[in-house]
Amino acid sequence: MKAILLAAGEGLRLSPLTEKTPKPLLKILGETILERTINNLSKCGVEGFIIITNYKEEKIKEYIQNRFPSFDIVFVHQPEIKGTGNAFLLAKNHIQDDFFIGVNGDCIYSFPLIEQTVEAARKNTVSIGGKLVTDPENYGIILIDEDSSPYEIKEKPSRTEIKEGYANIGLYSVSKDIFPVLERMEEKGEVSSRGEYELPTALNKILSEKKYPVNLVTLCENDYWFDIGRPWSLLEANKALLNLCSDERKGDIEEGTHIEGPVIIKKGAIIKSGVYIEGPVFIDEDAVIGPNCYIRKYTYLGKKSRIGNACEVKNSIIGDNTHAAHLSYIGDTIIGENCNFGAGTKTANLRLDKNTVPVNIKGKREDSGRRKLGAIVGDNVETGIGALIMPGVKIGCGAWIGSGTIVNEDVPSESIYFGTQSYTLKRKKTNAS
Repeated sequence: MKAILLAAGEGLRLSPLTEKTPKPLLKILGETILERTINNLSKCGVEGFIIITNYKEEKIKEYIQNRFPSFDIVFVHQPEIKGTGNAFLLAKNHIQDDFFIGVNGDCIYSFPLIEQTVEAARKNTVSIGGKLVTDPENYGIILIDEDSSPYEIKEKPSRTEIKEGYANIGLYSVSKDIFPVLERMEEKGEVSSRGEYELPTALNKILSEKKYPVNLVTLCENDYWFDIGRPWSLLEANKALLNLCSDERKGDIEEGTHIEGPVIIKKGAIIKSGVYIEGPVFIDEDAVIGPNCYIRKYTYLGKKSRIGNACEVKNSIIGDNTHAAHLSYIGDTIIGENCNFGAGTKTANLRLDKNTVPVNIKGKREDSGRRKLGAIVGDNVETGIGALIMPGVKIGCGAWIGSGTIVNEDVPSESIYFGTQSYTLKRKKTNAS
């Protein structure tokens, strides 16, 4: 059996995190989104993978080929981002079986969801993954009959039409009968309001023919699905997956360290004396933590990262080879790879008015819905000593932040951002004789 994985998109809403890294290669707990999906599909018996690529595709090819050198993996270039239907059609010549798996390569799925989908394909059953939501206007909604079988996917219905329903989560068992449908759509120019050839449109035609049994694969207790569409989605996924982790301590832990709760400490990591850790926390290979710092719940520290003396990190994702060596506070923040925070750099994560934190997404101000959210920092960023970064600020890749600077606006990539101060110097008054 084979699977088509859609991995062509640019992920502009996740900028600056996707400026140098394609969205499917963003990491959660040390594992990229795409390799997590490939691993789960492989465990279910899927033997062939067709990965549709476009944005930074050479990075995807190199990473996946290095991670899975013995797997049957084909990369197919999508010349234009013309929709999920167009992407599927490009894989047509690589599908021989009657049924195959289709999956969004930039979403995170729990193993049981993938397992049920693969099982449906083995039984020549069409299946659509769905999650019950109360904001249907933000999703494609799967309409089901009295037997809970899908019969249509309705794109972003109003709340007056549907108060709640099952959101389409981009996980399918599909018959290869869908390819002629997609070909006819392209011949006739049947595009959506976005000007794209949409897979749900073709699926609706397959569903209407009632040729195959149809299943709705839904999230049960302990299942999860994360559509990594916004930067803070990474924090939500990171927290959920850390809650499922068990204790694992393979690194070097010095005397004088205090650890509470489940903590994963990978081989080569060094935890120095005076470190206080509240799990769940994940410390990846060759990271160096301490001495005398505080690592709080839901933190992921990447490979070869460094958190040093008197630093505090809370509910944050720190990328590989990123250092905050002295006196820093990092809270509810995402930091890319190869960054260096100068001594005393602090990320604010709470507004004075206690309102939720807005973030600029594709040029528009968008409410994150989070009361606590720190900075979103791209790769190769450096800050001088005493830099202060306000809630929801984005700092682009390669930017430099000057010493003592208060950053209260987004900083473009490859720029220098610094504040200036004026000083007054006076002679001390002498006592009158």
